[in-house]
Amino acid sequence: MTEAAGMRRLGREGLLKESLSALAENSQASMLEIASAIGVGRTTLYRHFGDRETLVAEVARLGARMFGRAVLDARPEAGSGLEAVERMCERLFALPEVLTLMFADDPIVTDDAFAEAAPDGSDDDVLERVIARGQADGSITEEVPVTWAAMYVFLTIGSGHLFGVSEGSAVPERRRRALELTIRAVRKTLAAD
Repeated sequence: MTEAAGMRRLGREGLLKESLSALAENSQASMLEIASAIGVGRTTLYRHFGDRETLVAEVARLGARMFGRAVLDARPEAGSGLEAVERMCERLFALPEVLTLMFADDPIVTDDAFAEAAPDGSDDDVLERVIARGQADGSITEEVPVTWAAMYVFLTIGSGHLFGVSEGSAVPERRRRALELTIRAVRKTLAAD
């Protein structure tokens, strides 16, 4: 495939999505390695992004936007607070590459990427609002502070994700099991008695 054909096939957003996948496989990949992984010439990436730092920053913002959309797609306003938290876990587990880039030793999708992806703060604290609602509706215990509960959910999702992809395993059964364990841990810790 020619470089022009690769660009037409992907478009700028496609280049970013494919680069996100390549970086999830190897977060230290060079521009040449990313280009090779996605089937375009290195010059295509340089022409559209200038340098690796800019490409990585745009991938990070894309990952943050995908994460934010998944949270909102989980319908955080529907059902009890605990049910909404569980749906968020399910939606986020559907983004293994984004989670890999968030929970890596040297993460690419960081707090800065979230701030840049939603500069108006529109995605801030959705999880905290759902947990507070769950405490108000009686589905989530009031014994734990909202901020602690939100951090616990976030880190439990990360732990579950890392378990799901550990030992080089991308086996769907292992990912399903990791999601089940994540939801069970969240439920056991946050559910009101």
